[in-house]
Amino acid sequence: MIPTRIWAATALVALVGCGDKPAKPAEIADALPNVPLPPSPTVVARTGGANTAMITLRSPAKITDVEAYYRSVLTGPGWRLVKRSTDRSGAIIMLAEQNGPPLWVRLRSLPDGRGTLVDLAGAVVDSASAKRGS
Repeated sequence: MIPTRIWAATALVALVGCGDKPAKPAEIADALPNVPLPPSPTVVARTGGANTAMITLRSPAKITDVEAYYRSVLTGPGWRLVKRSTDRSGAIIMLAEQNGPPLWVRLRSLPDGRGTLVDLAGAVVDSASAKRGS
């Protein structure tokens, strides 16, 4: 192999190795502190990205009962329900704020009608930007 090609291949490998590493997902406790859990929850999944975390839970309660629970909690002390909507699939979406990270709640009926899937998503908010937004 020609030395120029060897150098170019080495440089290319070095550049690829210096690329950005995937961001570490936020800790659940940082992105979802004080998170209200639905009745009798079972953890289904945990995902996240840079400064975000999401957990999916299953509750045996009907979606109407789970929605009533979250409306009660998210309009109570320490919370402010900012928005409630329904997406194209019929899932109920809620956005709430607290003295800390925001909380997104997505409620979906299980296909067999025997319970509700609850997605809880949060984001780590740095204290400097939170103070500027106040």
